[in-house]
Amino acid sequence: MLLTIGKAAKEVGVSVDTLRRWERENKIKAHRTAGGHRRYDLDEVKNYINGKKKNAKKITLIYARVSTPARKNDLENQVQKLELFCAAKGWTYKIIKDIGSGLNYNKKGLQELLKLIETNQLERIVLNYKDRLLRFGSEIVFEMCKYHNVEVIVLNETEQKTYEEELVEDVLSIITVFSAKLYGSRSHKNKNIVKESKKLFKEGE
Repeated sequence: MLLTIGKAAKEVGVSVDTLRRWERENKIKAHRTAGGHRRYDLDEVKNYINGKKKNAKKITLIYARVSTPARKNDLENQVQKLELFCAAKGWTYKIIKDIGSGLNYNKKGLQELLKLIETNQLERIVLNYKDRLLRFGSEIVFEMCKYHNVEVIVLNETEQKTYEEELVEDVLSIITVFSAKLYGSRSHKNKNIVKESKKLFKEGE
């Protein structure tokens, strides 16, 4: 796939200046369009990066997430437990922390994690709970890890009540968003739907 320099740089997570330098050093080459514009072969750039990092020492990644800023204390507790575990193993590690719904696939930290997997920089990922990656669809990330020989370690297989409460928050957020789109965020009907949904979940606790 041939891309402009800006799009190619974004796809592989480097700067435009870095791609230009690699071209000057004949590490990658630019293809010319009929109009004389530069285009870069994405596979060629990725192959160069993968080869460049093949011999680099891979790291352990600690990934922790909470759904809202109000749970920042829990986020730090997650990180502390994961750090103690990795330190006891003697692993060199990097920490990525996310604040956002488990239904949000565009969180900054999650996107960084995926780039690290794709560019073969990780030895393993360590999580407190499986759903810290995603509420639904974490299995897809785990399959990606298998393909890139990244070990996934989940310290706790059974979720605590805190994370069950987060699931309720995630579901309510879906109801709120879709109801607002259907009826308008300030409409009486929308407010009633959200109110009754919260009431229903509260009764089910």
